[in-house]
Amino acid sequence: MRKGISRTLLVLLTSVTLAMPAVAHASKVSRGAILGAGVGLLTGNGLKGAIGGAVVGGGLGAVGQKGYKGHKARQGAKTGAVLGAGLGLLSGNGIEGALKGAVIGGAGGALLN
Repeated sequence: MRKGISRTLLVLLTSVTLAMPAVAHASKVSRGAILGAGVGLLTGNGLKGAIGGAVVGGGLGAVGQKGYKGHKARQGAKTGAVLGAGLGLLSGNGIEGALKGAVIGGAGGALLN
């Protein structure tokens, strides 16, 4: 098991090292999505973790942009977080569902605007 983890980490680090020049010229949204996907993958949740990390990282990157795009992303994040929290609460998962809904809704709202 440890051998597989070591190989996976080696491949991941090599890939990230080779991709760094391309990431340096990417937008904040792209960089956030790439970093978030890497973190999600490393948490051990596989593809689901990578996708969730990419969405949240991309949303954070969008919110961090300057100017009009950043302003629209922040407005979208607020709306998405409120809607996501409401839907999470109504799904029957209580506070935990509301928190998860707010995170995913906020990230999605930032990316869509």
